[in-house]
Amino acid sequence: MSRERICVIGTRETVLGFSLLGIKGDTPTDRDDLVRLLQRCFTDPQMALILIEDRIGAQAPDVVGELQGRKDFPLVVEIPGPRGALAKESLKDYIAGAIGIRL
Repeated sequence: MSRERICVIGTRETVLGFSLLGIKGDTPTDRDDLVRLLQRCFTDPQMALILIEDRIGAQAPDVVGELQGRKDFPLVVEIPGPRGALAKESLKDYIAGAIGIRL
């Protein structure tokens, strides 16, 4: 079984931006919705990478950490949102630095 899916969890702007690249995503309405989205992503056997906007991930850091501790995949990478500062790096470079490979 190959792991080839990527999803993004973030604000509408972030999800829309990634949808232009063909990456599906969701915008949680509250913490409980975020937990449900994360659990769904973690139970998807094809999910390889979850990109989560930093401000959204801050709503449930305990859940993210607990789910990541259960297994190696999917990998969770926090990314800055559209209002975040990426003064020196493009988003592509930011993700490459976080996971150690270029996408």
